Amino acid sequence: MKQTPHSTRPFNLHYLVALFFSIALLTQLGCKSSTKETDEAAVDTEEENIQPNPYEDAVVEVQIFKVDSLDHNGIRGWGYNIKLNGSLYIHQPNVPAVMGNNGFYSEAAAKKAGDFVAYKIRKNIIPPSVTPEELDSLGVLQE
Repeated sequence: MKQTPHSTRPFNLHYLVALFFSIALLTQLGCKSSTKETDEAAVDTEEENIQPNPYEDAVVEVQIFKVDSLDHNGIRGWGYNIKLNGSLYIHQPNVPAVMGNNGFYSEAAAKKAGDFVAYKIRKNIIPPSVTPEELDSLGVLQE
């Protein structure tokens, strides 16, 4: 068997494995430090974007009323008003987020829904819309 001048030394697989392992380790270390810097920058940005809650000290009042007149297109039941610092903010004569124009089935149901909307306003969840699922979990939907 004849040897060529380029193959005078046998190839050592251990050196190649060690080289790839070293490259992988250095790559991981470099990624972790850049991820840490990115996370710190994101926290700084979030802290800068925190806006004060304009409703934190506001007077949010819930008023319940009976709906049983022609003034509301034949709607019957109970509704609520939300007053913000003494001014009418929301007038809700019917159950929001569900089909139909009926009011709440009871004064207590209207009060519970109105209190939930007032809670959202106090927490600066604007608009303070509600979903059918939220109303159902409050127990204010008539079955």
